[in-house]
Amino acid sequence: MTTPPVDIPDADRRAPLPALASIAAVAGFQLARLLTPPRLALAAIGIVFPTAVLAAAVNGIGTSIEPRLGIPMLYLLIPEMVCMLGLLVTMSPLVADELERGTWVHVAVRPGGRRGLLLGTWLAAVIWSGAVALAALALAILSDCIEGGARVAGTFAVLILLSCMGRAALFALPAVIVPKRALVASVGVALVIEYLAGLIPAVVNQFTVSLRLRTLLVAWTGLRRDIPAEFQLLVDINRPWYQVSAVLVLTAVFLAIAWAILEWRQFPPSDES
Repeated sequence: MTTPPVDIPDADRRAPLPALASIAAVAGFQLARLLTPPRLALAAIGIVFPTAVLAAAVNGIGTSIEPRLGIPMLYLLIPEMVCMLGLLVTMSPLVADELERGTWVHVAVRPGGRRGLLLGTWLAAVIWSGAVALAALALAILSDCIEGGARVAGTFAVLILLSCMGRAALFALPAVIVPKRALVASVGVALVIEYLAGLIPAVVNQFTVSLRLRTLLVAWTGLRRDIPAEFQLLVDINRPWYQVSAVLVLTAVFLAIAWAILEWRQFPPSDES
C-alpha cells in the first residue's frame, strides 16, 4: 500500500529569502516600529535643536557666525550629537529588545536569521538617524546662521553618512554582548572609545570613527590652517580617501565581530512569569 503524497503548503516550498531580502525585511520592520509619536517627537527635537543653538549664538553676537567658528559648531551639533543620540536610541535597544523578548528563538532557526536581525537593524538605525541628521542639516543651512553654510552641505552629508554607518556598527557590539544593559553599555562605549580614546594622540585613536570624521572635516572645509599647532595631533595626516576607507573597514570589522558573537553565543528565551 503506497503512502499518499503529503500536501506541502506553498510557503514551505519556497526557498529561504535571499540575504538582501531578509535584511531589507528586518530593516522595514524596525523602521515601522520607529514611526510612533514618542519617536517622532524625539526626531523633531533632534531636527530643531542644532538650529536653535546656532540661532541663540547669532542672537548673542548680532550677526551670522563666521565659518571658522560656525563649521566646528555645526559638526559638533549634527554629525556628533544628533547622529550619536539617534543611534543610541535605535541600534542597541532594537537589537537587545529582539533578543530579550525571545524573538531570537524564531530568528535563530531560519536561514540567515541572525545576519538579517543584525544587519537589518543596523540599516534601519543608519536610515533613521541619518534622515534626522540630514533634516537638521538642511534646517540649519536654510536658517543662514553660518556664513556660506550652503558650501559645506555636501561635506556634512558625507560626514553624517559615515558617522551613522560606523557608530551604528560600533553600538552593535554592546547590544549582543550585554543585551540587558545595551543602552548603558553603548553610552559607555561612546564616551570611552569615541570621545576619550578618540582624543588621545596614540595608536588607540586609529580605531575610532571620530578621528576619521575630524580629519575629513578639516581637510574638506579648509580648517586645517586655522587649527593651532597643539591640536594638530587630533587629526590624521593621511588623505581623505584613506579616512573614508578606514570608516568602511571599521564598520565591517565591528559588524563581523557582532555577527560572530551572535553565531556562537546562546541566547535563552525570555523568563516566563
